[in-house]
Amino acid sequence: MAVKQWITAVFVTLVLVASASADLIRNDDPQELLKAVAEKTFDRIASDRNKIDADPNYLKEVVEDEMMPYVDNMYASKKVLGRYLRDTTKEQRERFYQAFYDYLVATYARAFTQYDEDKHKVTFEPSQEISDDARSAVVKARIKEEGRPEIRLDFRIRYDSDEEIWKAYDLVVEGVSLLNSKQSEISSVIRANGIDKTIELIEKKASEPIKADDEVESPAEGL
Repeated sequence: MAVKQWITAVFVTLVLVASASADLIRNDDPQELLKAVAEKTFDRIASDRNKIDADPNYLKEVVEDEMMPYVDNMYASKKVLGRYLRDTTKEQRERFYQAFYDYLVATYARAFTQYDEDKHKVTFEPSQEISDDARSAVVKARIKEEGRPEIRLDFRIRYDSDEEIWKAYDLVVEGVSLLNSKQSEISSVIRANGIDKTIELIEKKASEPIKADDEVESPAEGL
């Protein structure tokens, strides 16, 4: 699998989900925050390589622990539902949020089966100055692998005033918004199958075991 394919899936949500943690990394500079999260995630993968090789499903635990606390779950999930949000019941929304969370954790875990800490490197561009009252920003990163072109990644992030922390909600890969892409994909599945069936399909996909060198699918593929 090409680097562009796996890195798209890995970072598409630093885009779409979140969980609570008592040990959150906190930094008023959104770029420094994301840089620290990325470094911690990749360090964890490297240090737990033996566990991952023995049981690829362990990558789900790594993803939940290291990545998800820094992604805006509710904001991004509502964006993905789009106009269908107002047509759902409270129970359907809650079930969708949980199913989508589980599905994305599995998707990122599959993407990380393609990651090789000896080949891939993530770098961040210098911080851009933002005002003290700013509530949104863009953090620019690059994925590098020897012998391949750089991949441009622009993280769109917003300040969560409730938790008092910056969280990512979208990633633009080579000029393409992944949040918009996911919204389009999920909307087409809902139109074809309805919200309840769509949730069931997402839940089923999320429960599939992670295997070494797994292929990464888009959210609409196979649903």
